[in-house]
This record gives sequence, structure tokens and C-alpha cells, in this order.
Amino acid sequence: MMPDSGMKFLEETKSAAFLVIKNDSICYEHYFKGYADTSHTNSWSMSKSITSLLIGVAINERKIKSVDEKVSDFIPSYTIGVDTLLTIKHLLTMSSGIGFGESYSNPFGYPAKALYGNNLLWLTEKYHCKEKPGTNWLYQSGNTVLLAAILAKATGETLSDYASEKLWKPLGAEYPAFWSLDHKGGIEKAFCCFYSNARDFARIGKLMMDSGKFNGKQIVPKEYVLSSIMGQRVKFYGYQWWIGSYAKHKLFWAEGFSGQFIIVIPDKNLIVVRLGQKDRNGDGDMYTGLAMKMFGN
Repeated sequence: MMPDSGMKFLEETKSAAFLVIKNDSICYEHYFKGYADTSHTNSWSMSKSITSLLIGVAINERKIKSVDEKVSDFIPSYTIGVDTLLTIKHLLTMSSGIGFGESYSNPFGYPAKALYGNNLLWLTEKYHCKEKPGTNWLYQSGNTVLLAAILAKATGETLSDYASEKLWKPLGAEYPAFWSLDHKGGIEKAFCCFYSNARDFARIGKLMMDSGKFNGKQIVPKEYVLSSIMGQRVKFYGYQWWIGSYAKHKLFWAEGFSGQFIIVIPDKNLIVVRLGQKDRNGDGDMYTGLAMKMFGN
């Protein structure tokens, strides 16, 4: 049972949904202020983790050779100078060396232009490597936009269509998901703005917990998933998935602005989904702690 202090915390942080799955069964599910299991909310940067999974699918289909394939093989804008060293892995691990910047307070910075602009790929391709790729880790949304452009080039499909056929349908999602475009008929904002519901987001967690397999079918290569949740350039980040621990329990998660979380705690067979409108630094541990307190035995 949810402790009173836990419910108060979830309400204070303007939660929309809190869902806990243990051993493939829903053991706690609560929605707030008009939200329900059918409600769509914005995943924000959790969509980066979903985009990463689609790279794995494309590798499995041999539409992309490997994470070591050059970005310039797909995007001609990166065929000059140090840009030629840039690989898909550099984008996945946030170590591209491209000078996007990630200031959310600057109205003229890349994130604001990407979110509110109407020509996302044109904007993104204006940015190039300021240092040798692989030198430093720096979280930047532009890296994910380039991953989506690579997927579109490699598959010949839109990101939404590819996600629908290769991920959403195989996962048996209950409801359609939606991805915001930069303009009508344009491209998906791959770094954010993927809309779905708590239960279907939990399916992503289940897929990751089972190393890319869902209902007996391998959707994403096991090796790719394991690499995704292994520290790459830094110990806390893999292929657009965050990595850490709670009370000595290893966990990994997808995370988005305002406290969107898909948290996976493998040794407890727990999946936690929190959706909402407000977040404070460190609240991910609070959501994990609530689930562990109730169902971690």
C-alpha cells in the first residue's frame, strides 16, 4: 500500500501517473487529477531512449551496419574535417563533440530553436564538431536528432512509421502513440515529444529488462540492449539510457523533463513509470524508493 507520505509527495510534484510492475503484473497504479490509463502525456527526453532502441532494430535488420558506422555515410553535411570521424556510437553516447549546447534558459539556444522552430534538420545540420568525437561527454538533444535522420535515411521510412511497425506493434501497445513534428508533413522531434500512456511506456521497460525480448520475440538485439545499459563514455550513461544504483541495487532508466521516468530495477524485477508536470533534482530516487518500499521484498 502506498504510504501517506508517498501519496503526498506524488501530489506535490504534480504527478499524472505512478505505475509499478513486478514479475510482469501491475501491483500499483494510480492516476491524478483527470488522468487515466488511456491518457497521453509527453515523454520529453524519454524519446531519446526510444530512438536509441530503433537504432538497435535497424542494426538487427542490417539497414545500419553497426554503431561504428560513420555519420557521413548517411548525412553529407558531415563529410569535412573532424566531422568525418563522427560515428553513430558518438551520437548514442553523447560524445559527438558537436557544439549544439543544451541551455534551456536561452531563448536563442539550440533546444529552444529545435522545440519551437519549423525546420529541425536544417537547424541541426548547421552545427559541427568543435572537438574530436569521443573526447568528452556532453548531453545534447541535437545528437538524437541526427540519429533520427540516420534512421530515416537507412530505412526509407519516417521515424514514426518505423517505430510503429518495428517497436509499438511488436510490443502489443494498447493505444497509438504520437510524435510531434517540426511542421505539418515534417520530421519528428526525436529528442522529445513522444506521447503515450503509462502502461505502454512500461512495455518499453519490460523490453529492456528482458534484454530486447518481448513475449518470446527478440525485437532489439540482446547485445545492443546490454551495451545501452552499460557505461560507455561515462559510467552513468549508455546508449541514450541512464545508469545508476539505489541502495546497492543496479538500475537503469529513461528520463524526461518534468520528471518523466521509466525505471528498471532488474534484481527486483520491478518497472516503475512516473509521468507528471513537475520534478525536482533527485526525485528519480524518490520514485524508485517508493516502489522499493512497497514491493522490493
